Amino acid sequence: MMPKSIPKFPEGWKKPTPDVGESYDIELITPMFGGGVSTRVNDPSFPIRPTAIRGQLQFWWRATVGARYESRQELRTAQSAIWGDTTQASRVQVRVEQIGKPSDPRACAVIKPNHRGKEQVFWEPPFQNNALPYALFPFQGKPANREGPKVDPSSSIHQASFRLTVITDKTVDFAKDIEPAIWAWANFGGLGSRTRRGCGAIRCQRLAPQSLDTIDKWYRDRVPAISDGICDWPTMPTQFLYNPQSGKPFDQWDRVIGLLRDFRQKAGSTPGHSRPPGPDRSWYPEPDTIRRIMGSYSEGHDPALHHSGGNPLPNGFPRAEFGLPIVFKFIDDKSGDPKRTTLQPYVGGQETDSGTLDLPDIHMSGGEIKERMASPVILKPLALSNEVAVACILQLQTPGVRHVTLIDDNGADRTPRHAVPVQDAAFAGYPDSPFRGLTTTGSALEAFLNLAAQTAGTNSTHPNTGYRRAPR
Repeated sequence: MMPKSIPKFPEGWKKPTPDVGESYDIELITPMFGGGVSTRVNDPSFPIRPTAIRGQLQFWWRATVGARYESRQELRTAQSAIWGDTTQASRVQVRVEQIGKPSDPRACAVIKPNHRGKEQVFWEPPFQNNALPYALFPFQGKPANREGPKVDPSSSIHQASFRLTVITDKTVDFAKDIEPAIWAWANFGGLGSRTRRGCGAIRCQRLAPQSLDTIDKWYRDRVPAISDGICDWPTMPTQFLYNPQSGKPFDQWDRVIGLLRDFRQKAGSTPGHSRPPGPDRSWYPEPDTIRRIMGSYSEGHDPALHHSGGNPLPNGFPRAEFGLPIVFKFIDDKSGDPKRTTLQPYVGGQETDSGTLDLPDIHMSGGEIKERMASPVILKPLALSNEVAVACILQLQTPGVRHVTLIDDNGADRTPRHAVPVQDAAFAGYPDSPFRGLTTTGSALEAFLNLAAQTAGTNSTHPNTGYRRAPR
């Protein structure tokens, strides 16, 4: 057997001496999906992987320490100096010591025949009869049908605890250059998949706020240098929202996911609005925008005759601000409504006025289609102590996306159709708009955050007690 080659490092480079480090005791407070070698699959023998945590810490390093830098090049140079790259070794070591045996992975749902004999997804405890399936839909699996074979629901680990040790050489200022990333990850990140929707949330008592009364100072002391300036990469905001009613982490997770679900899905989701008589229509502009783009609609769903005062809704996809891609599939696609389409980010396209242009004539040259835009909104329980947490909403500072394009998924031709706006004041201006009174810019994110902060408003399943801004 040939001996392994010894990696060569740049001339003059010296192996760092790992002589500075800290340890943190951490435990899961919400179920963890994925985290293993395979996507969305738990590893029962090695569920908490140092390499996965290392990747998380580098993201949160860019979001905290990385906000000091003005350009991507400066950021990349600084990150390489600490975390390493193809030309230099990392100065950070990440070690995980398991404390106790984690719980066995168990399926979040089961696929079985319903009362009509048709296979259906049924959520297992503790995910049934609450809002959480809205955040967990990628894990629910799929019954076998004409669109493909059966996909089994994913499993999750509900209990695990471990000791994280992070070690650097003495040239790195641990408190200034490393611990901010650990603090941000422990409180606003997590383990496994779908952490921005609260899966795999963790608690580190050493880094958590100790009570509701100390949250403002706790955040202000940890993020003193963050400004309102937007970098080309996600960074921590100057403020975040938290609900003043504390409780068990699982319940607080359900609370904040329920707020998003009711805002994004329910007809008449803002106070005082109700579902109109007649055909079931959405108050949001996305469905009718798709009907116009694709040039088809089912009976009773003419996009030129919406139920909101009889006027057509504006063109646009405001909810794209919550992350992309989005797959759209109409219930009535056999009766004239469009077939399946996918919404993707479109960067650099010609800006258009959605209120005046005829949508099919919008020019598409000069832009670039991106595959994905991660949601800038983090919804999760923020741990205060053992078994006590608050629901929190943190919006990362990002450049965002201004335009999106719709892709037809039903043929070989996946040419983009149109560049359509994501923000428009018209989204909040029409009668019964879910954004009415919540935003003047037509931003779905702004409307959602303002809805959360209201003290008088309620939605049907999750009373809105007024999320507070920290620090105030």
